[in-house]
Amino acid sequence: MSARSFTALWFAVIAVVQRLPAQQDLTSYTSAVAAIGRRQSVDDSIAAPGARSILLAGGAPTARAIVLLHGLTDSPRQFEAFAYLLHADGNNVYVPRLPQHGLRGKSVGVLSALTAEQLKGVADSVVNEARGLGDSVVVVGLSMGGTIAAWIAQQREVSRVVLIAPAIEPGRIPSLLDRPLIGLADRLPSMARRSQPDSARPDREPGFNLRAIAEILELGRSVLGEAGREASLTRDIVVLVNASDRTVKQSATEALARNWLRHRAAVSVFELPDSLRLPHNIIDPTSGRVGGNAVLDLLRELAYGAQPSGLVRSVPLR
Repeated sequence: MSARSFTALWFAVIAVVQRLPAQQDLTSYTSAVAAIGRRQSVDDSIAAPGARSILLAGGAPTARAIVLLHGLTDSPRQFEAFAYLLHADGNNVYVPRLPQHGLRGKSVGVLSALTAEQLKGVADSVVNEARGLGDSVVVVGLSMGGTIAAWIAQQREVSRVVLIAPAIEPGRIPSLLDRPLIGLADRLPSMARRSQPDSARPDREPGFNLRAIAEILELGRSVLGEAGREASLTRDIVVLVNASDRTVKQSATEALARNWLRHRAAVSVFELPDSLRLPHNIIDPTSGRVGGNAVLDLLRELAYGAQPSGLVRSVPLR
């Protein structure tokens, strides 16, 4: 082989090698979209209108893929406006329907079938799917979704996790009574109370289900314990708490953040002040002194790892 032929062959090999990562990324992207498509097909057969898993993707991996995890009794529609806002910024965005939620023709009683193991399982699967959607993965979760996001932060390595009012311990209950009450709720016959349904939101199961709440809190407590013993696999964690929130216990969330910080994770905690009078569900609030757009702008900053420009104060971790 002549020197010229060898040189031409060498440059051809280099060109092929340089194209491989992009081709591999596209293959991963195609596999991820197909897996999410199968999830959506299941949703189409069992989910209520508006409760289908959401995927906003532009046909190729993006620098950042963002996963949004909804709260108890809610559905992907809870994050719909925020998902479109993030997608307009150039991100692929994925909002999965979580187990036992948004089922067609079902009431809040169906949530008695929810288990902590199901929540761990869906956490694993959505992280695996999201990896094909972008070069980095950011996970944002509210309430129950925040508890799942906390488990992801502890057990999986992603670029950033944002916890919004995660359900680690219930509000208004002393911590000494927390674990016995969770255990009792998990063993008694299921207690559920259905609230008046909203005809405009058939994707929601209004009311509460004590057994489902116990399973979520059990997952939260397990993450709190694991974070005290070992470092989280995700090293960039942002926590948002709400001083007006009486549904979950802020002190437990801050204890979780301190555990992560003790193991040298980069942890930031921000608080929405009580003066805003925001409810536990800050994504689509029906009350409070700020509009939903201001909250969405804040969450956008937190998802991107930017210093928040307003609404919140930084909470020092001692």
